[in-house]
Amino acid sequence: GAGTLVTGGTIVRPEGGGSATIANGVTRRVVKGDVIVVPADTPHWYKDVEGSITYLEVRFLAPVTKQ
Repeated sequence: GAGTLVTGGTIVRPEGGGSATIANGVTRRVVKGDVIVVPADTPHWYKDVEGSITYLEVRFLAPVTKQ
């Protein structure tokens, strides 16, 4: 599959429920084989999906530093 990945911007949640979107984000077309790194706390969303997208998500926890 393929689609459009939107990152950054602001999450918009419609009143009364429904699917959230992202306003003023950056769009990128993604296809099979692409590797994407999304920094922590960055809004991200797939739209205009063609077929299906299968992905592996890995999250890293930053060590807590003591001062």
